[in-house]
Amino acid sequence: MCCGADDDEDEQAAGNPGPDIKRRCTDVCCIPVLVVFTIWPIAVVLGLKDVDGAYALTHGHDHYGQFCGREPLEAKPFAAFPDLENDFKKDPLLQNRYGVCVDACPQQFQSITDYDGQLKEGGQPLRKTASMDWYISLPTIPIAGRCIPYDPPAEFTGAVEFCADPPCLEKPGVPRSSREVCGLRRDNTSHFWLLSEVNAILEDGWKREGVDDQVLAERIRLAANDKIQHCKVKVYRDTRVRTAPVDASLTYSLLTKYTGQIFTWCTMIYEHRWLVLGLGIGGSLILSMVIIMGFACCVGLVLNVLIALLFLVLICADYVLFFQAGIVTGRTGRMVVDLVQQATEWDMPAELETLIEDSTEDEQMRAIYKWSAIGLLVGILVLACAAVATRKNFRILVELLKEASNTMREMPSLLLAPFVLALSMIFMSVVMLWVALAVATASATDIPRTLEAWHFYIHPALEAVGLAQADEMSQLRQTALIFNLFVFLFIYHFHASLCIAITAMCVSHWYFYRNDPDRNAGTGVNSDGWFFGRPVLLAFLRLCRHHLGSLVFGSCIMAVATMLRLIFEYIAAKTKDQESNPVVRAVVCACRCGLWCLERCLQFITEYAYVYVAVTGKTFCASAHASFVFFAKYPVQTAMDKMASAALGYLLCVTVPLGLAVVAFPWLSQAWPPCAFVIIALSYVTTRLAAGIYDVCITTLFVCVMRDCEHYGGRCWDPKHTYSACKAPAEL
Repeated sequence: MCCGADDDEDEQAAGNPGPDIKRRCTDVCCIPVLVVFTIWPIAVVLGLKDVDGAYALTHGHDHYGQFCGREPLEAKPFAAFPDLENDFKKDPLLQNRYGVCVDACPQQFQSITDYDGQLKEGGQPLRKTASMDWYISLPTIPIAGRCIPYDPPAEFTGAVEFCADPPCLEKPGVPRSSREVCGLRRDNTSHFWLLSEVNAILEDGWKREGVDDQVLAERIRLAANDKIQHCKVKVYRDTRVRTAPVDASLTYSLLTKYTGQIFTWCTMIYEHRWLVLGLGIGGSLILSMVIIMGFACCVGLVLNVLIALLFLVLICADYVLFFQAGIVTGRTGRMVVDLVQQATEWDMPAELETLIEDSTEDEQMRAIYKWSAIGLLVGILVLACAAVATRKNFRILVELLKEASNTMREMPSLLLAPFVLALSMIFMSVVMLWVALAVATASATDIPRTLEAWHFYIHPALEAVGLAQADEMSQLRQTALIFNLFVFLFIYHFHASLCIAITAMCVSHWYFYRNDPDRNAGTGVNSDGWFFGRPVLLAFLRLCRHHLGSLVFGSCIMAVATMLRLIFEYIAAKTKDQESNPVVRAVVCACRCGLWCLERCLQFITEYAYVYVAVTGKTFCASAHASFVFFAKYPVQTAMDKMASAALGYLLCVTVPLGLAVVAFPWLSQAWPPCAFVIIALSYVTTRLAAGIYDVCITTLFVCVMRDCEHYGGRCWDPKHTYSACKAPAEL
């Protein structure tokens, strides 16, 4: 059985309403599931790390079929491909490449030496018998143990800046001003005068044109001085030298062109890495926090303005419908439009003017417009009544947003957990991808004991239920891949649950104990013994000590829901040819919609359940039940909180990445496109994490405030607030 705190235990603890009640471990029966899912990738990595299929993921092989980095080629871990041109001619997919193992990827214009070896099945003999050396005409870069060629960027660039207007004053003899320092006649730059310093190409060109040493020295001196003459039109003379094989095929040229472009972009990003990381992570984090704080300060004004704009748009649309129905004359509308145009000097588009100038003469359309106008009017009245009825909810929402901002200001380390968990998830994604590829490429000789156990224990059970396949190895591989996918989904949802629970634990501890000198450890920057990261560390330790099973329980539920959707999409893709039948198509759409709604509902409930686990110490099922009760008590406030969080999330994820990409342009110049892409990606992830933490803060504070007011008289609510949220349960 799962152990846990009694459902009513926290209500009995009137003297200590916060999260530090005497907790017991919850949902311990789920811990073995976590152990099994943890052992799975470790066992596969240890069992398949030396098999050929898994080893091929990180190492190439030579033309004999021998793996680079393995005996007898331990000292040569990289595979170079010196004859890709002929490989492309024989096989455009490059499934059988001619490889040579080397100790390091060769540079451009180097040679590598082939060798004798043992020819294996599928291998190739030596292509060159007269000479064992291969000339490498393009540079290479190591990727997954392979030396990939790429088209190199220009090795030398000579860029000179000239002025075209006003033109150069070409005079014989020693020049007297910078405007008399002209370009070269052979490339038609003699009509332009030099703005930049003289380079070696210009100096050599002038000498070839017969310029003496005295004139040359004066030109160099004048070009190095500051230019007094103002230039209206500037031009550039650019000289670049690049090397590439002249007899390369189209396919080979395309390959090296794209790999060269990728290499160039990666080089640009690496050269500006500190600016990219600073703007993408640091800048987006600071800007997100500024927007969050500003959003909380002016949220009341923003909400009122948005509501006013909504009603204004609806009223204008309803007026147009009444005019098209012939019920109103339109004089009032035209007068308002004229006043707006005079005040703002804005010309209204002709399409909009016709809406209040020309009404339809079709009686049938007038009837449609009439009933549409009446329906919209009823909707406006209903919305107005709803806005009046929920004015108290707006006041509570404003208070919650302000308090959430205060929480993040008091505990800036709240943003530490999502970044650490994001890095952990990236690492686990790479591991699970490696596991999937290793399982997919494993053969029967690689896992003889596993296949034997499958044959004696699993296969008979599958035969009994009619699910056995003739090819046992294929069925074992398919089952392992499906299980690996489920483990990956579990790991993803487990990371998400940790992020929510850690944040909820920190916020609830801060809410209840920030003013308690005996229990305020880890509540904020003003607590005793505070250091950066202490609230997150304490919350993580509490969760691991008491509630790890509850997080596993919720993660399994979400993984099952997601897996059902994936299985359905797989079945729908396999039966796509039958969707020409309208009944089948309707059933598929209905099932897809139902599974999507199920997953979203479970996700919403589990998020609140994690918050309740952190706040109350209950089991997952008891917390989910408490979440249902909470939704039933405060449905409007819950919806408004989620809408505000979603609006802020969209605002952050759009404005911050694009704004930082624009800000980076003056410092990046030609490197702006690839660096801007990375900045946008990093800043999007950062702002999404910040918005997610702010959302969890709002949810946790909402739960804490309502719980505090219902059971403990609001003793922990800050009395300095202008609106007492402890009136909320009775008002809502």
